[in-house]
Order: sequence, then C-alpha cells, then structure tokens
Amino acid sequence: MFRFAQEQIMITVISATNRIGSFTAGVAATYAEIAMKNNLPCRLVELTDFPSFPVDDSVYRKGENPFREFAHDVFNTSERLLIVAPEYNGSFPGILKMLIDCADPEIYRGKKVALTGVASGRAGNLRGMDHLTGIFQYLKSHVYYDKLPISQIRSLVNESRIVSDQKTRDTMEIQLLGLSHF
Repeated sequence: MFRFAQEQIMITVISATNRIGSFTAGVAATYAEIAMKNNLPCRLVELTDFPSFPVDDSVYRKGENPFREFAHDVFNTSERLLIVAPEYNGSFPGILKMLIDCADPEIYRGKKVALTGVASGRAGNLRGMDHLTGIFQYLKSHVYYDKLPISQIRSLVNESRIVSDQKTRDTMEIQLLGLSHF
C-alpha cells in the first residue's frame, strides 16, 4: 500500500509534523531542492501522508498494519535520514515518536541521522533535537554532529514557506552535503 522504491535512497528528508502547510514542510522541501541542485539522490517524506491510525496498541503489532508498513518503508529504504522537527511543547511532534516507536528497533541500527530543528521562537528546537539524539543513539543510529537549529522561521521563508534567506540556505546546504559524506 505505501511501498516506496526498493532501492536504497541516499537521503530521506522527513518533515516531522502532520500539520498541513507547515513551516516545517517548507524547510523540508527546501532541503529536497538543495539536494536536487547538488545531484544527491533524495526523497521527501511528509507525515501528512501518514495513514490514519487507531489510538490503541494495534500500531505496534506485526501483520497487516498500514502505519507500521509506512514506517518500515521509510526507514528500510534509507541510508541516511534528515529529520526536520518543529518544536512542539519543548520537544518534537508525537506523530514522529509514533513513527519511530511502531517500527522494529533493528531497522535503525547503523542508520545515519541528521537533525534540523524549526521554531518560531529563538532556540530552534534545541531541546527537541536533544531528545531525538538520545532516542536515535539508543536505537544504535549514528547522529550527525552538525545539528541545525532554525529560529525565527517566519522571517526566513517566502510566501510558499520555502526558505528564502540565503545564509540559512547556505547553512542547510553545508549540513546536507556533510550528511551525504557522513
């Protein structure tokens, strides 16, 4: 149902919110645009495409489970992940935690993960990136040292919510290229 190409994708950029039209989605789309400009194989995954799920323990069960299948398809076909996580209540969105938790822990082993935090305030979701770092290290993933907190996001994007601030775009490109060699 949610099958992606079976070949390994170099970098999967995940817009880690299920809010439609979010600033996070714009930042993730900017990463995909930068990847294309640099000829990096890249896929953009938006959690707005997540299947509907019940709020019970069925999301964790093996067998036919669209939510779990979606998670496995995203993570199994990715060599590297770049997660763009907005700040939600001092951390990151629960939908991302659900995506991580419903998949088998073994699929994260050895994955390379870069983190970008997005916030309308001044800290760029530093705390949320710290929480994600701890989770991915626990799952035996390798977290790229160059984490990017993007603060005051409203002042850095155009009307389509694509990052238009050139200094921010340059910093994003440095992080993305670093991840491709990590």
